Amino acid sequence: MDKTLIGVAMLSGIASLPVYAEQHPLKLASDHYVLDRVSLIENEGVQCGVDASHSFCDTVTVKFSDGAYQRERTDQRQTVLVLDSGMNLHSVLRYRSRIRAHLVYDPQSNTFVESDPEVAISRLGQKLLSELDTFVDPNTQQPAFLPSAWLRDLALAYGRAAPGDMQDHRTQISHFSHGSKVLGYLTQHNPDAEFVLIDTASFLPFLQHKDVICRQDNATLSDYMKVAAGSLQQDVIERYEVEYVNYSGGFTRSHVHHAWNSNGCEGSLSNAQAKSLLNTLDPVYQQLFDSPNVLGIQAGKRHAASGEDALDVKDYANRIRVQPYTTEAVNTDISHTGETGWEAVYKDFKAEFAGHDHIDMYVNFGYGRVNYFNQNSTPKMTSDVFGMQYAADWALLASSWAAPIVTSLAIDTQTKLYNETLGAAFDPAKLKTKLLPDRCGSAAREYRQVSGIGEFIRAGDNTCRIQDPLKNRADQLNSQGYLAN
Repeated sequence: MDKTLIGVAMLSGIASLPVYAEQHPLKLASDHYVLDRVSLIENEGVQCGVDASHSFCDTVTVKFSDGAYQRERTDQRQTVLVLDSGMNLHSVLRYRSRIRAHLVYDPQSNTFVESDPEVAISRLGQKLLSELDTFVDPNTQQPAFLPSAWLRDLALAYGRAAPGDMQDHRTQISHFSHGSKVLGYLTQHNPDAEFVLIDTASFLPFLQHKDVICRQDNATLSDYMKVAAGSLQQDVIERYEVEYVNYSGGFTRSHVHHAWNSNGCEGSLSNAQAKSLLNTLDPVYQQLFDSPNVLGIQAGKRHAASGEDALDVKDYANRIRVQPYTTEAVNTDISHTGETGWEAVYKDFKAEFAGHDHIDMYVNFGYGRVNYFNQNSTPKMTSDVFGMQYAADWALLASSWAAPIVTSLAIDTQTKLYNETLGAAFDPAKLKTKLLPDRCGSAAREYRQVSGIGEFIRAGDNTCRIQDPLKNRADQLNSQGYLAN
């Protein structure tokens, strides 16, 4: 189905609500649900950490194939391809209805194929997470979204009742993973979005194609990656009509050297030879960041170099490379898309923007690098591993956590474009221009002599690279009024 034909018709009645000061229409129903489920846990006396005799403490295995994507819960103009690892809990249970596909790389065919991950969890966890995923507005009987901010009391009761659910009951692998944070942020801050997932733990071509690597057979590996790129285009991007890509990864020359050693290849591998092997991934990257109808958001690398970092240093038309910065306890005065106020931030926090040549956008995280409690008024917010409560993110300032913020900003900006123009189509080039306007070609008079500011402007092609989307609450979760109370 051509998504441009969907027009301005939104699938959820709350999809375009502005931020109001009054209570969100679903908040009361959410409160009733939380109270009911907390009472159930307490009345049943569920204590899996002490006494596992209750049926709610039984271990159950839930597979991805046990659930189903529910089209009515999403806006098909917000399809996000997430490449990450450790996303099983979210894809199998918490957000199953919004997951269109879970894919892995098959090194035998060099294609991306559907997979069927599973999670072993308590029966209580299965019940609660499934209910959250299929919540219905009791007044309209329409699919509804419950943000983590409303569910804290339930999170605490669940955590006390089934502490073992923090990890898979059978594998003992923690659910708190890189991918759980990335996908958890995206699912929460974009309530109408749907997702296609690729488990990057399955895409390790330099390790998986051992014989080719040890022979330094660039031509064969390049052919393999061309097949993989074709599959990525046909079996993923085109099949599911992806508009956005969120990618925290990117192989470096060091990955090739590591694979060479891990594979037990004979002899030595020079940096030049490693770079040649690294460049065979270009067809895959081109599909992610140069496809005509896709905007890619990549966790960028500071101080990227042409020898070590093939992905970060190459130009792709439909990609935004992002990095975090912090103004510690200082609130910024940056405008919504960064045209004004950025100069003072650059002057006062210049060290945050070192190695900027290949970074397209910087995002303020709002808390200190050393002292986390040294915060300004808009710290980044993330949900717990179950999507049941919000807290400021305690992770270090890493680009992996900045990418979902910019993906969310892109979706929010595009949604506003849809609402402003009847029949508007998705245009990644236009959206990128909207996100990174080229109106920062000169600094305000009082900042023109700041050391390095001219070079920073030129390296960014005059675009407004220093922004603060969190300060402006620039995502659909806030635009729809979920966090207004």
